Amino acid sequence: MYQPLDVGVMGLLKSSLRSTWVYRKSPKTAMEKRLDIIERTIIAWNSIDEGTVCSSFKKAIPRQFEAVEFL
Repeated sequence: MYQPLDVGVMGLLKSSLRSTWVYRKSPKTAMEKRLDIIERTIIAWNSIDEGTVCSSFKKAIPRQFEAVEFL
């Protein structure tokens, strides 16, 4: 039941995160690493279209809730 979310949202998020590693210099300290992954995750999340997230949730919700409208 959760596969549409994994494919529709997490797949895109992971792909976007991977692509940011190519373009940015690796941080040195643990604090820099934490801040860096937070920044990269925000950038990756913002690159995902809102419609993609909505349609993925619609696919993941059981059929009895189809009448509920999202956004």
